[in-house]
Amino acid sequence: MIVSIDGAVVPPERAVISIFDRGLLYGDGVFEVLRTHRGRAVDLARHLERMIATAAELGLIVPGGIAEATVAAIAAAGPGDHRVRILLTGGPGGLTAIRQMGRLVIVVEPLPSPPAGIAAAVVDHPVRTPSRKTLAYVEHLTALALARAAGADEAIRLDDSGRLVEGSTSNVFVVADGLVATPPLARGPLPGIVRRRMLELGAVEQDLGLAELRAADEIFLTSSLRGVVAVTHLDGEPRRAGPTTLRLAAAYDAWMSAADDAAPG
Repeated sequence: MIVSIDGAVVPPERAVISIFDRGLLYGDGVFEVLRTHRGRAVDLARHLERMIATAAELGLIVPGGIAEATVAAIAAAGPGDHRVRILLTGGPGGLTAIRQMGRLVIVVEPLPSPPAGIAAAVVDHPVRTPSRKTLAYVEHLTALALARAAGADEAIRLDDSGRLVEGSTSNVFVVADGLVATPPLARGPLPGIVRRRMLELGAVEQDLGLAELRAADEIFLTSSLRGVVAVTHLDGEPRRAGPTTLRLAAAYDAWMSAADDAAPG
């Protein structure tokens, strides 16, 4: 494991920030999680674009050099594929304090092998506000805990009207009659980075309900760590990893390889 704080790599046992940081006290901060492929951060520019946009919504002060610090931390981790977590905290001060520069924390760890398929469960924990990558992440963790209690790996969440929104740590896609669809951003899902890649590959945004989910020919999830992964069980019922899902998973993997080949250096 490699830890970088404000651009300096430190031993994990010395990786500390103040207990009075607003990130700890109030969940005031933002984060991104991405993976490396052949030593390069996948879609780093898009992740940082989303992170900076979310930070602006919260009024956070964004330091310079985040991309450079991330690349340096990845290089310090050595060979192999890695999971990279980038956090920007709200900094010191109480609720009414004038904003100060927060702490930039980057953690690089070995990337677990992606699953061949995933078991998902629809949970009773509605999405009521649009999803954002903030340090106040307990709503997603609660949904995930409900799914785990039901014997699944991932939660599928609806809104209060029963429309499909997202997974607790992923975006959800359904395939029906050859059409690949995912809930629109107006429903509140996280604007996922891999989700965006799927839209560029021909997927569409469409309002979806439980009926469409259960009747789908295929269901798959996307996330920056998993890529494209088939839902092979839904609420305990087996599902197949169909040809469209496999094609899109292969296309995403091919895109990562091509991006590596095209990168300078």
